[in-house]
Amino acid sequence: MKRRSALMMVLGLALSGLLFGFAATPAQALSITGTYTDIAFGSAGTGGAITGFDPGLVGPIGSSLSGGFPNTTTLGNNFWSTTLGTGITPDGRGTQTTPGLALSFPSNFFAQGQANDSTFYLASHWTAAFSNSGPVTFTVAADDHAFLYVDGKLVVDDGGVKGIGDSGATQSALYTLTGNHTLDLFWADVHVVQSALVFGCDGCSDPTSTVPEPATLLLFGTTLVGLGSVVRRRMKKGAA
Repeated sequence: MKRRSALMMVLGLALSGLLFGFAATPAQALSITGTYTDIAFGSAGTGGAITGFDPGLVGPIGSSLSGGFPNTTTLGNNFWSTTLGTGITPDGRGTQTTPGLALSFPSNFFAQGQANDSTFYLASHWTAAFSNSGPVTFTVAADDHAFLYVDGKLVVDDGGVKGIGDSGATQSALYTLTGNHTLDLFWADVHVVQSALVFGCDGCSDPTSTVPEPATLLLFGTTLVGLGSVVRRRMKKGAA
């Protein structure tokens, strides 16, 4: 019994110590990571006419990613995968992480080392984690295709061959499901006239911790300490 009471007290103190460790640990800072690819000039799904905003190219709003990528049957190519894309190779800049959940490349967003898009087109797949305690607004403006998925579901469809200032080139969506989420933003320049992407999330916060609530940990820890003390007092009374 002495061992058990001592063990409960030790566990309680340890959990109380962990509580303060968790409380002192900051939430993961918001950041967005992009993996860039180059699309060879003349690859399937590039060139052609300027179509303007063209929704539904990867399915309706709410449709799911397939194998981690949009359903690209209509687009004619997968611009974000060197395995599934035709004429797609890794871009020289590789994978980059940017602080915050905002991207601003309003013009001349070309492949690494290129001054225009007459040799290669550029594409990127950005990923991030975020949290929200209320509604958030996503905004995407793109030249050309851009598709935003949250938790694997299409939320903003900004498909089409278009200039970033054209009518319909900026699309937004109000997102009301609260909690911790992941996002995937796919963007691809597929036409020889300019290249641009601007993205933002109004209301996105740092991902919250998934560890137990501090109040719960504190209650559990202090309870164990108290039980250990009670057991020890009763044992002393019985021995008197």
